[in-house]
Amino acid sequence: MIHKPFIILFMFLSTVLLSGCWDSAELKDLDLVSAIGIDEGGDKVENRYRVTVQIINEAQIAGAPGQGGTSDAAPVTSFSATGSTVAEALRKIAPKSPQELFFPHVQLMVIGEELARKKGIQDLFDWIERDSQFRTLFPILVVRNHTAKDLLQILTPLEKVPSVKIVGGLESNKKIWGEYASTRADQVIQQLGGEGTNLTGVQITGDPKKGNQITNVQQISPKTTVEIRGLAIFKKGKLKKWLDEDAARGTTWINNELTKTILNLNCEKKKKGIAVDMTRSKTKIKAEIKNKKPVFYLTVRSEGDISEVHCPIDLSKHKAIEKLEKQMEKEIKEEIMIAVAAAKEQKSDIFRFGETVNREDPKLWKKIKKKWDDEIFPEAEVNVDVKAFIRRSGLRTKSYIK
Repeated sequence: MIHKPFIILFMFLSTVLLSGCWDSAELKDLDLVSAIGIDEGGDKVENRYRVTVQIINEAQIAGAPGQGGTSDAAPVTSFSATGSTVAEALRKIAPKSPQELFFPHVQLMVIGEELARKKGIQDLFDWIERDSQFRTLFPILVVRNHTAKDLLQILTPLEKVPSVKIVGGLESNKKIWGEYASTRADQVIQQLGGEGTNLTGVQITGDPKKGNQITNVQQISPKTTVEIRGLAIFKKGKLKKWLDEDAARGTTWINNELTKTILNLNCEKKKKGIAVDMTRSKTKIKAEIKNKKPVFYLTVRSEGDISEVHCPIDLSKHKAIEKLEKQMEKEIKEEIMIAVAAAKEQKSDIFRFGETVNREDPKLWKKIKKKWDDEIFPEAEVNVDVKAFIRRSGLRTKSYIK
């Protein structure tokens, strides 16, 4: 009972001192940054990078015309500045913005192709890990044939905030088509310490200047659009080659990142007359050491359903299904081997085969690590075994096409 007054006093002080957020800020005092773009700034050290931020116009997003919003105002605004470091460029942007820049809600980071090819991306992420404002869960994309500044100034239809549209397109592409994976900032940082890196590309179709006008989203068919396209292969932080279509999807097969996609198969005399909707896929990678050299074994198990038929085939017959499954296995294996050949040509282990060797034989990996990319990986033997299954033929087994 003697300590009761002290306990009451302690509880009272706790409620006074610990309540509330010491660093809280009102939304009206912040400018929400939705996307960041980084380009090459120039040859001079003081202008090494050009950084662009895309800021959300909260009044335009939240309010409807006549209810606080203005119909003729853009939903986002962008500011750019150059600097010897990314952090310096961001500090230079701050005076251009009416409020304090707020970064925790960044949804996207894009890198211009010229910067990725010439200077590389090796040094771009240190500031993200050091600054407590940043979360490393946003995806990173490379802008094909254009600058990041061009991309962040394009207004997109259907989604008012362009970064939301791009991220949504990336996620839907991954879930439905399966060619390109979404690589987060923390994953890129981890990959840069390894043998090879790959990043998904984003492409501007049309004139970027017209895409920077409000009329671009006031038309049924916009003059300028943005789409997810291409897989960039990096070596030692620099972009070396773009992979498209089969080669890009082959990389997704190997990295076990494919969720859904469509495979077109030949049917009788009709080329690509059957569409198979792939619903599941699992890839396992193993390495064996033979004659002090690693040999890789890729096992792929995939399942799919018939989604469309353009030929007179009877899918109630087991032999017809077996024939299509063999075609699926061949198609998947070809795509994987195309991706392997492309990576070997660039001497970039984008599949992280080196990690598999390290797990299998750490002592051998220490000996060959320094010459892995340039000598051993390009000559490594890769064996692929694919097992494909068609589970359903839909509501019809015999096509009405005769």
